[in-house]
Amino acid sequence: MKKLILILLGCLAFACENIIPEPPAVDEILDGPIDGLNSSEQARFLAGDFAFNDEVFSSGTGLGPTFVATSCGSCHAGDGKGHPFTTLTRFGQTAPNTPPNLLIGGPQLQNRAIPGYTPEILPEGTPFMKLTPPAVTGLGLLSALTDEQILTNADPYDLDGDGISGVPNYVNPPAYFVPKWFHQDANGRYMGRFGKKAATIDLLQQTVSAYNQDMGITSTFEPVDPFSGLEVDPEVSDQTVRDVVFYLRTLKAPIQRSQNDQQIIQGKTLFSQIQCGDCHTPEWTTPTSDIVALSNKTFFSLYRPVVA
Repeated sequence: MKKLILILLGCLAFACENIIPEPPAVDEILDGPIDGLNSSEQARFLAGDFAFNDEVFSSGTGLGPTFVATSCGSCHAGDGKGHPFTTLTRFGQTAPNTPPNLLIGGPQLQNRAIPGYTPEILPEGTPFMKLTPPAVTGLGLLSALTDEQILTNADPYDLDGDGISGVPNYVNPPAYFVPKWFHQDANGRYMGRFGKKAATIDLLQQTVSAYNQDMGITSTFEPVDPFSGLEVDPEVSDQTVRDVVFYLRTLKAPIQRSQNDQQIIQGKTLFSQIQCGDCHTPEWTTPTSDIVALSNKTFFSLYRPVVA
C-alpha cells in the first residue's frame, strides 16, 4: 500500500510539472522589486503591492460617489500603462488669465458613478485633454535624483544654440509637502517631475492625488471629497498611502527585450547620432538615498545597455 501511494505521488508530481507553465522571463514582466531590499523593505514592498494591485474599493469602503477607477491597478495593470478604457479626461481654463471652468470634482472628469449617482459629463465647448495612465515602473530611480541633477538639462533660452529649450515645470506644493533637498523658485514653487506634464512634485503627492481624483478616496493628506467639496473622514490610512509610495519607489526599472537584436542596436546608434538624447537624457546615476538599494544606481531612461 505504501509503495502504491509513493507511485501515485510520483505520478502526480510528474503530471503537475508538465502542466504548470514556465514562469515568464524577467524582461517580459514589469512587476517586481529592485535588487537589494532587506527583509523589512521586502515586507513593506509586498504591503504596497497589495494596496496598489489587489485592494479594490467599493461604495462601502469609500469609493466615489463619482470616480474613474476602483483600484490603482485597474489603471496601471501589471504596473504598466493604461488603455482606452482607463483614459483620463482633464479640463480647465477656457483661456489664459480667465477663471477656471471647472465642474464639481474637477480638474479631472469622474466619468463613472456608484448606484444612485450620475457620472460627470463635460458641458459642450469645455476645453479638455485625454491622458493615458503611464507605466509606474522605475519611478523610484527618478525620484532619487536631485533637482540639481535635472536642472543641469534646463536651457529655457537656448543659450547653447542647439535649438532645444529644456524648461522645468514649477508647481505650488501641497500643505503636507516636506521640502528636503528640493529646489524652490522665486515664487515658492517646487519643480514637478511626476504625472502628465510634471504636475506633481513627488510620489507622495502623486499617490494622494490619484486616490482622491481617480477613486474619490480621501486621506489625511487630502481630506476634501472631490464630489461634495467638503472635508470628510479619511477613507485610506496614512500607512497604506506610504506603503504604496514605498512600493512605487522600489519597483524595478523595465528591462529591454532583445538587447542583442541588430535592428535594436542600429536604432540605438541612430538615436545617438541624430541627438535624440539631447532631449531624452539616456543615462542617470542616483546619489545616496534613504533606501540603500536606490543609492548610486545608474539607470537608462530609454534603453538598457546591450549585453555582449
